[in-house]
Amino acid sequence: MRVLRFCFALLTPLWVLAQPFYVSPQGDDLAPGSLEQPFRTVDRARAAARAALPQARGDVVVFLRGGLHPLERPLVFDAADSGVRERQIVYRAYPGEQPVLSGGIRITGWRQEGRWWRAPAPLRAFRQLWVNGRLAQRARGPAPPGIELLPPNTYRVPGAALAQWKNVDALELIYDLQWQRNILKVHAAARSGEATLLRMAEPWFTLARLKEGKQIGLPTALENALELLDEPGEWYHDAAARALYYLPRDGEAMASAEVIAPRLERLLEVRGSLDAPVRHLRFEGITFAHAGWTEPSRLGHVDLQANFRVMPQNLIARSGHGGAETGAEPALFSPLFGEAHKSPAHVLLHAAEHIRFERCRFVHLGGAGVDLEFGSAHNIIAGSVFRDIAGTAIQIGDVTDHHPADPRAVVRNNSVVNCLIEDAANYYLAGVGIFAGYTAGTRLAHNEIRDLPYSGISVGWGWGETDEGGGAYWIPFRYSTPTPARDNVIEYNHIYRVCRTLWDGGGIYTLGNQPGTVIRGNYVHDNPGWPGGIYLDEGSGHIEVTGNLVHGVKALDDRHPARPLNYNNRAQNRIATCKEHGNWFGVEPGDANFPRQVAERAGLEEAYRDLLR
Repeated sequence: MRVLRFCFALLTPLWVLAQPFYVSPQGDDLAPGSLEQPFRTVDRARAAARAALPQARGDVVVFLRGGLHPLERPLVFDAADSGVRERQIVYRAYPGEQPVLSGGIRITGWRQEGRWWRAPAPLRAFRQLWVNGRLAQRARGPAPPGIELLPPNTYRVPGAALAQWKNVDALELIYDLQWQRNILKVHAAARSGEATLLRMAEPWFTLARLKEGKQIGLPTALENALELLDEPGEWYHDAAARALYYLPRDGEAMASAEVIAPRLERLLEVRGSLDAPVRHLRFEGITFAHAGWTEPSRLGHVDLQANFRVMPQNLIARSGHGGAETGAEPALFSPLFGEAHKSPAHVLLHAAEHIRFERCRFVHLGGAGVDLEFGSAHNIIAGSVFRDIAGTAIQIGDVTDHHPADPRAVVRNNSVVNCLIEDAANYYLAGVGIFAGYTAGTRLAHNEIRDLPYSGISVGWGWGETDEGGGAYWIPFRYSTPTPARDNVIEYNHIYRVCRTLWDGGGIYTLGNQPGTVIRGNYVHDNPGWPGGIYLDEGSGHIEVTGNLVHGVKALDDRHPARPLNYNNRAQNRIATCKEHGNWFGVEPGDANFPRQVAERAGLEEAYRDLLR
């Protein structure tokens, strides 16, 4: 009978299927998808919407009812799911309700064991945990006093206790330095007299010690050991025993607590090709939540910048400099042309065009939020909230696509407008609010970006190496054509309380030549990490900076004075290519000439200011 019902649903006349469809967590995929008899999964509604579009006179709308929609696998849309300009396919929250597409599972069966609580965790690995909607802290502690490096890859720790820790080969060492967070795994531990020797996993440890840019020295913290579980709100996952340990915070009753761990790394994938892009989809009012990223648990995380990882296949050997501030050896390896691997996002657009996210929420995520890559064009993210994200909130473009073989692959003419971005990069601290690499025509406007550990907006890449004729650094060959980076617009954003943990970043940060790019009308203030304002870093060229208001940035030391606009693009006289005019730098709110109209215009426009409330 169920098979007959399913066949009947597929053979229902198209003029019926062209009506709105409904999805509910309490629905049935063998139902007709009506308001009274909704589907259970978005996948089933996707198939119905695809079949309905050819006969539809207007948009084909799929309403998602409120509640948690658990995903067992990512939602994948391809070119066959495309709408057309006159008849788009819309996935929309049912009025007054909040549907949540969740990639997590609920952890239950808690039992108390002394101070800790323990529950079975049927997952191989995860790095985030949410208890009653709050992010919990992976078990963590400070680096042991007296730890020292014994080259090439061993630390000596005073005392023999650490050698007896359970699952010490799962222990991770954290390194927070300047603009980076590196995470490196322990390979083995052994007692040596009255000390413990920690041998680090290779090749990642050597890469982190000898890569160009910034090299690690001693760790700043230890993470992921049961023996570190000593503060309320901390947790530890014993992967071998598939057991989860947690120390509750005040008021948390584990018998009734909602504890969610991520099992999916991708929630939504809109994947086309250059010959057949996915087009004209809209997502409105939907929450994307509870996804993770487990690669650092296997390999560690060797950071180059902005949460882009150094991988062995991208490296060339060359002499460099560095290590003075960390005690590390001089750099020996460098990523060729700055090519590194981006951290994956939980919502991906690949060769996608005219896709719109309107008033969506991206929360409780363990990697990056949204990624627009490879040929994605004319897409809009508007009025959406990005909060509690481990890495970068929004990634546009890449750092390996500086000279694409096919011009259609350029990521171009995408917009992020009127979005609220806060508490992003809360684990991978080097992430940023919005990152744009080698993109053309990107518009970032009227966004509210706050409470981040590093930069608010980062646009461009390459330090000049990939530009036509090269930059100031030695490279094995130089390109005779420019990169696609051009005509990007960063305007009327309100960016504050960023660079709170790391430094050598800014509210707005740039790299490389970007002809036609404009930074205007932004209000950037109260960012403690130097320089913190508008930062034209190495290779930045052909950028106009006008009408911006920057104050509340601080000096680091005598060599790093307070600079609302910081130039570090002095090679090849690139400063001369950047037009700076009509800005208000260092003008405080109490000053008589404070341009209140600039401050009031920046940030969310009136129609979206409810997001702040």
